[in-house]
Amino acid sequence: MNNTTETTLRKEIRKSARLSLRKHYWIFVVAALVAAILGTEYANTTQIFRIQRRIRTEQTQPVQEIQPAMGAGGSADGSVFNDLINGDWQGTIDAVGYRLEVLQGKETYVGDVQLGHSRGVLASIVNEFESGSLLLSLLTMIDTILGSKKLAVIVLAILGFAIMLLFWLLVSNVYRAVCCRLFLEGRIYEKIPASRFMFLYRVKKHTKAALSMALYTFLKYLWLLTIVGYPIKRYSYLLVPYLVAENPDLSAREAIRLSSRMMKGHKWEAFLLELTLIPWMLLSIATGGLVGILFYNPYREAVFAEYSSRVRCQAKEQEMEGTDRLNDRYLFEVPSEADLRSAYQDVVQKMADGQDGIQERGGVWGWLESWFGLVPSLDEKEQEYRTHMQADLKKEEYLNALEGKTYPTRLYPIKEVQKRKRTDNLGYMRHYSIPAVILLFFVFCMFGWLWEVTLHLLQTGEFANRGVLHGPWLPIYGSGVILILTVLYRLRRKPIVEFIAIIILCGIVEYLTSWVLEVLHDGAKWWDYTGYYLNLNGRICAEGLLVFGIGGMAFVYVLAPVVDNIIEQIRMKILVPVCAALLVVFGVDVVYSGFHPNQGKGVTESIEAESGAVTAESEQG
Repeated sequence: MNNTTETTLRKEIRKSARLSLRKHYWIFVVAALVAAILGTEYANTTQIFRIQRRIRTEQTQPVQEIQPAMGAGGSADGSVFNDLINGDWQGTIDAVGYRLEVLQGKETYVGDVQLGHSRGVLASIVNEFESGSLLLSLLTMIDTILGSKKLAVIVLAILGFAIMLLFWLLVSNVYRAVCCRLFLEGRIYEKIPASRFMFLYRVKKHTKAALSMALYTFLKYLWLLTIVGYPIKRYSYLLVPYLVAENPDLSAREAIRLSSRMMKGHKWEAFLLELTLIPWMLLSIATGGLVGILFYNPYREAVFAEYSSRVRCQAKEQEMEGTDRLNDRYLFEVPSEADLRSAYQDVVQKMADGQDGIQERGGVWGWLESWFGLVPSLDEKEQEYRTHMQADLKKEEYLNALEGKTYPTRLYPIKEVQKRKRTDNLGYMRHYSIPAVILLFFVFCMFGWLWEVTLHLLQTGEFANRGVLHGPWLPIYGSGVILILTVLYRLRRKPIVEFIAIIILCGIVEYLTSWVLEVLHDGAKWWDYTGYYLNLNGRICAEGLLVFGIGGMAFVYVLAPVVDNIIEQIRMKILVPVCAALLVVFGVDVVYSGFHPNQGKGVTESIEAESGAVTAESEQG
């Protein structure tokens, strides 16, 4: 092949990649960004942001001010892990002691401030990781349990390594193949459903793909020990993730050998293609990774997805050994109308027959069902409604496949495993019975209480019964999820609108709750977001509302249906007395706490102390 032909080929590949990126821009950007976050590809994009943040911190803060946050080891990057890696266990143990003194108030912890604030989830997470404080907190907790600092370090090191290894093996490592699959499908089809991120789970090949990708990664980086071997093997193994994405049933050896065989005579070609992308990479670096996130990363993925498909097509035409295992025909071409109608014959028949409507309830229950999704019980009418809505939710997915707009999963050589009975009916467009709503309220009241108590325990090492009530429940959590489930019922078909509405609703509820508690209890505060990023009078803050929004979406579309399915298994003669007993105990707690609210150390004391300090300062001023 002459130089002119090669140049033309590279131009065609890049042109096709741009067309693919234009069709699926946002999902491609998200897919590449997740790869960068997981570190499977483009990790330098987020690393650049971290370097810039450290530079800004060093420029704006004196060195002596941030030194205490580094722990006793005093490592340059503020990471206690350096002590562990370098064998300086005593430095880590001393750091644990320092953390204990901080928690006991004997020392003042001074950490670097992100976003101009020292409080809040977003700022604290960054500070904790950068300073090593998170590690110290975990060490402190384990030390408290085991009674030995050295043993705590050993346990945490082993546990941390095991968790990181499992996460890499089952998530980061496998995601490379998932990402390749998304970009390959995007070449051919108009739409890529979000469910395609889970295609390995749906065909039950996740573990096999994980092992194949693990061996591929291990061998690739093993060649780093050589000077000449790595550049060659890097291109020899280039197609492995794409082969696993097409057929995850391939063993690791099969995928590696087949990739090496297919790339024979194409390594220089792939190298030259990669060289044409260097200007975009340099522009990404020059813009601090912004161009990388918004264009270069997804564009590069699209380019190599196009290139791999062309190499694969050539190998298939040559009937190369092993290519018979690459049998996912419709990953590279849209099936004929006849094939689609045959695979989705039941869908075609249902469309021809039409779908019977569901008779609505009348009276008050009809109004509650229509506006709030509430029904008296799980009767035959509700069962019929759920079946109808489950089919309706699948309608768009089937229609897109039938029209050739999305990849036809029913034509995939590896048949998707039927869903388990427990998760088969996760239709979110369902109605909830009154007993189910009551139990959902208490389940999430208790979950919220457990969440807050655990966070406080990890941060301070002390147990505190969080909330204004004395029982193991925080009504703001239960009330919030029930309001989301009922008041926003009619918005469930529009996830983006639902998300925005959840943030607004939770903001109103939290703000009013804070204001009412302060009015009723002489200004006592059970939470205060002063110092958080974008807070309003310390009652609500942007990042808290974002957490509520994400949690609310998970509740509406996943958690509530799952819990409701479990509740359905409970007999009514047991369910009703349990709900009644919970309501009575909760009511007594509400009345008693109205006169004797839960207060004290870890509940209101720290906030009152802060308020008192502010008052004292203002009086002195």
